[in-house]
Amino acid sequence: MPTFDVTIQGKTYRIEIPDPGATPLQIIVDGQPFEVGIVGTEAAARPQKPAVPPQPASEPPPLPHLPAVVASRPATPAGAVDDGAIIAPLPGTILSIAVNVGQRVEAGQVLCVLEAMKMKNPIRATHAGTVAEVAIETGQTVAYGDLLVRLA
Repeated sequence: MPTFDVTIQGKTYRIEIPDPGATPLQIIVDGQPFEVGIVGTEAAARPQKPAVPPQPASEPPPLPHLPAVVASRPATPAGAVDDGAIIAPLPGTILSIAVNVGQRVEAGQVLCVLEAMKMKNPIRATHAGTVAEVAIETGQTVAYGDLLVRLA
């Protein structure tokens, strides 16, 4: 059975066509069956239910509430300094660590590489300092806001 994902006004619908040769054409949109006509065919002359319900031209729905564990984290910019703490700007896996405790680093120097959504994100020192703590290990999964490195 042919299946398609169709995006209309920013919303994606799963479309299934059980019998592409049927007249009228029967389709299933997100599990709900519809009869549709195709322009230029005999079936198109009959009134049909719309294949996709019309979307009101209003503002997008509000975002769902974030889980308490995320909502309780401070709103700090990605990789920002908070008492020397360099935090994870997004959840992911630590691919490599480029510094050791006691090492002097300069602003902009790569401290570690965080993989998220198959992209390698270098996490850089936001200021010069000495590495006081490395709170991660290679291969470790981290969440948004987790401590990665602390600079003194």
